[in-house]
Amino acid sequence: MDEEMIPGPALAAPSEKLILIIEDDEILRGLLEVTAQQEGFQVATAYDGHEGAQKVAERAPDLIITDLMMPGKGGYEFLRDLQVTGHGAIPVLVISASLVNDSTVKLIRQEANVIEFIRKPLPMAALVARLHTVLKTQPPVRARTKGINDRHRGA
Repeated sequence: MDEEMIPGPALAAPSEKLILIIEDDEILRGLLEVTAQQEGFQVATAYDGHEGAQKVAERAPDLIITDLMMPGKGGYEFLRDLQVTGHGAIPVLVISASLVNDSTVKLIRQEANVIEFIRKPLPMAALVARLHTVLKTQPPVRARTKGINDRHRGA
């Protein structure tokens, strides 16, 4: 008996989604920005929680990636401010290189809008997959290079 294929919801184009990256490390911020842009997303960046809050007030992003430990307003304070300012529904991926104990990670994951806590160094392929999953977007189609199994064999 053939089952009828039920199509799932259509995926959005990444170009319709804005990601805000809040990271004080300029190199990592740039890497995250380029990675998200290569996936087709719109990207805004901020150095710390203060600048991140300003960017959210200007235009609410569809997703936020924030470092936890930053100068000025850190990630935890930024998360709390999102709740107070009415932006508590924006999904947030928290990243951190600091030695954060498991009870602190558990506390951060309990924040209403935190969907993931990822330790640095970041697994970029997993991060990209998570962005597309959370934002319900279609990853870009990339040309695949020929591998050893793709070569023509003589008859």
